[in-house]
Amino acid sequence: MKKHFLISDFFNDPALPLAIHRRTAQRPKELHTHGFSELVLVLGGTAVHFTDEDEHPIAQGDVFVIQGEQAHGYRDSQNLSLINIMFDRRRLRLPEADLNSMPGYHALFTLEPQYRRQHRFASRLCLDEGRLAQAAALAERLEEEARTRRAGYIFSATALFMQLIVFLSRCYEGEAAPESRALLRIGAAISWLEDHYREPVSLGTLTRIAGMSESTLLRTFRRATDRTPMEYLLRLRIRRACELLRRTDMNITEIAFETGFQDSNYFSRQFRLLMNKSPRDYRNR
Repeated sequence: MKKHFLISDFFNDPALPLAIHRRTAQRPKELHTHGFSELVLVLGGTAVHFTDEDEHPIAQGDVFVIQGEQAHGYRDSQNLSLINIMFDRRRLRLPEADLNSMPGYHALFTLEPQYRRQHRFASRLCLDEGRLAQAAALAERLEEEARTRRAGYIFSATALFMQLIVFLSRCYEGEAAPESRALLRIGAAISWLEDHYREPVSLGTLTRIAGMSESTLLRTFRRATDRTPMEYLLRLRIRRACELLRRTDMNITEIAFETGFQDSNYFSRQFRLLMNKSPRDYRNR
């Protein structure tokens, strides 16, 4: 039976949805799950990282994301040194700003964990010594903020985590491995949708952006997101509509057109299907 770790097992500060744990000599660890996600920086040594379905060697410079509830473990470790940055996506609520316009962000944090088995981990991010030192320095500053809890530490720790996300996403965009480039093409399509969700969207446009055939795009997009591009677009528009309902006084028709719907009645029907309530009820509640 797999061991399951709770947020309370590692997150010592209930006010901070981040926890940093350094392992200077990571011992073998059995298959386990946890109710949070992990960003893993391998500082040195080697090991085999394994899941329910596969296993891969890891070494200095490897960076990868373990999504919440994904079972994994380590074995055959030799002087393995890690920094684990654990984060609770539900409570973190990072300001997205232009983060979703970065193909490297989608590739590293969403797509690569889904494609790890298919690519035999060749799609992971691997940093050279200089970039690994930069990433480790950001993690150490985050760790210091979380440890000392000086005034403003929650804001500062969150900002440092955001810097680390952007740094690693930019590093991923510079990866030359064919497997990484394939994920970046899907990431580019997702980024385009995030930036152009108000506009009419066609599969032809997405295939040109991703540099794939329509059948390949549909197959790989669904495998990565569990949705077709048009289903992803619909949910993106509804998500943006929810933000406008919460934060503005725009009426329902204005919000429908602002989020890419050409018919307010169609918008209301789709909103109810996805959110189980009408836009008006959502705003009132």
